[in-house]
Amino acid sequence: MQARHPALWAAATTGMLVGAAMVSTSVLSPAASPASLAFLRYAIGLAILAGPALFVTWPRYRAGDALAIALLGVAQFAVLILLLNHALARLPASTCALVFATMPLFTWCLAALSRREAFSTRRLAGLALAVGGVVVLLTGGAGAAGGLDLRAGSGMAALLAATLVGAATSILYGPYMRRYPALPTSSLAMAAAVLFLALYCSWQGQPLWPVFSGLQWGHMLFIGLSSGLGYFCLLWALGRLEASLVIAFQALGPVTAALLELVLHQRLPSPALLAAIALVLAGLVVSTRAPAA
Repeated sequence: MQARHPALWAAATTGMLVGAAMVSTSVLSPAASPASLAFLRYAIGLAILAGPALFVTWPRYRAGDALAIALLGVAQFAVLILLLNHALARLPASTCALVFATMPLFTWCLAALSRREAFSTRRLAGLALAVGGVVVLLTGGAGAAGGLDLRAGSGMAALLAATLVGAATSILYGPYMRRYPALPTSSLAMAAAVLFLALYCSWQGQPLWPVFSGLQWGHMLFIGLSSGLGYFCLLWALGRLEASLVIAFQALGPVTAALLELVLHQRLPSPALLAAIALVLAGLVVSTRAPAA
């Protein structure tokens, strides 16, 4: 078990960075389009990865593997983040982080259906708790206010789609991360996504460099840093642990987001959000606890 600790810490770091980056993204959403934010996020992230990547030995990728990694990068970064940024412009960051934290359910279900992971009653129980947390959030928060309006409903649909994309790519990355080192592979995937996002922004007529204040650029740089570091940690952990276990640590995202929103906006989390966070964290504990010998 101790040999797994570094990978578990890497997965936990990713979960916390996701929550923090969501808060910063929600701050920037009124100032830039989802496409511009996604491009800058990963352009900065790629620049951070590029330095260390230049000093490591790059493997010889098979042509098919390189293409698959590039396509997964476009899905993981471009498609997922466009959907997530759309949601963050319409929903609170803590809500987005909590729904996103249910990615283990999608990951485990897809992994079990594809027979990449064995069925586990313990894992199923933990994931059921996490889903229960989201149900509490939706029925106790939005539901109490009369349900989601059209704008919030659009954000929730995009958020669920982003979660599904994240689950699928997490599973599909596994074979490549066991075959190739994490740093060059994450750089290749992110470079493909940055190119795609640049073309997408051009097609949509969105600026690659929005006009930001100094504080807003600080948020943008943090988002890029969290993306570069967080993605490397994610891929490194995926090469050493089961995909559903790694993604279970997304449950740390809503806790991080709620704490940061409390500090930055003096906004206390609602009772529904607190109950939902407790259920999601309980699900994480149950899912990751080693079975009795």
